[in-house]
Amino acid sequence: MLAYFDCFSGISGDMTVAALIDLGLDPVFLEDQLSLLEIRGCAPVVRRSSRHGLDGVRFEVRVSSNQPHRSYRDIRILIERSAIDDAPKSRALEVFEIIATAEARVHGVDKDAVHFHEVGAVDSIVDVVAVAVGVHALGFERIVCSPLPMSRGFVGTAHGTIPTPAPATMEILRGVPVLGVECPIELVTPTGAAIVRSLASDFGPYPSFVPMKTGYGLGKSDPKEFPNALRIVVGEATQAALGRDRIGVAECQVDDLDPRVLGDLMDVLYAEGALEVTFSAVQMKKNRPGTQISVLTPSERVVAISRILLDNTTTLGVRTGYSERIVLERRSEVMETSLGTVRVKLVTKPDGRIEKRCEFDEVREIARRTGRPAREILQVLERELDR
Repeated sequence: MLAYFDCFSGISGDMTVAALIDLGLDPVFLEDQLSLLEIRGCAPVVRRSSRHGLDGVRFEVRVSSNQPHRSYRDIRILIERSAIDDAPKSRALEVFEIIATAEARVHGVDKDAVHFHEVGAVDSIVDVVAVAVGVHALGFERIVCSPLPMSRGFVGTAHGTIPTPAPATMEILRGVPVLGVECPIELVTPTGAAIVRSLASDFGPYPSFVPMKTGYGLGKSDPKEFPNALRIVVGEATQAALGRDRIGVAECQVDDLDPRVLGDLMDVLYAEGALEVTFSAVQMKKNRPGTQISVLTPSERVVAISRILLDNTTTLGVRTGYSERIVLERRSEVMETSLGTVRVKLVTKPDGRIEKRCEFDEVREIARRTGRPAREILQVLERELDR
């Protein structure tokens, strides 16, 4: 099943939970799962409402007692110790890892030690865990998200008044397509941004699929200008294995650049959203050996990537273009192995076969933790996944 997150008025944690409930997530089942967090003094409230004539669901967390300001470490321990199933638990932890990393960078602190007031709020914890539980329960196999609308204004936080989008939101959305809109309220919250950053395999317009059902999650505010709601459309993909997307290409050649710069350049390009970076040996004018730098990037990042090449190399110009790709469908899942929980990429081949591929970052981490060679770890995991 494919799900398209149509964020025409942004996204937040509570809007996402509400849309999942409108799609059929059982509120009683959800409340039972949330009770496993063992957070006292709060209760989820689900009700139907409307925004500009759009019928949908509102999801709120009613807090009846004072809650502590929790750090990222506190939240991680709280979720890890809960009896929630491993798959949604891992997803919830991933979302909070994204938020905490962004907050730490923005405020210049260690993510384990600092107290994030908004991140640590009980409603944020409930929202993230509820989304993880809901996506797993509804059986979404692939999630695509629309470009995210960015409003301009200010919002009050525990750190004071800050501009919107919030600095943490912008940090989370590095490399993600966004569009500017004139709006007086915050449209994309850090929690909402982290949810789609974790869940979505692609960002762009509606994919090729057969819509079957639509859910609307209503936001807290009700502006006069537009319906404040998140729309999630689910259906069956028309092509199970092959898809198309459009990417940007930026290239240049240099014959007078210190090669020691190239390693750092690759890190900078990936940090700015590049999809692939390659260096190729070329023969240039006057029989000089040189290097061709080729960058594949999301189409909306071509200009930004070109500026990086102009700033960080000796080239006088960058060739740019756009290309269509035929791609295999893929998704990530968390699987249990004899070496622990491992994130695996599932790739659907044109003949329908599904290949399971280990994420090598996790292979490397297991190798470092156990002291065993990465090659040996990879062989063990591949044998177990084949079975």
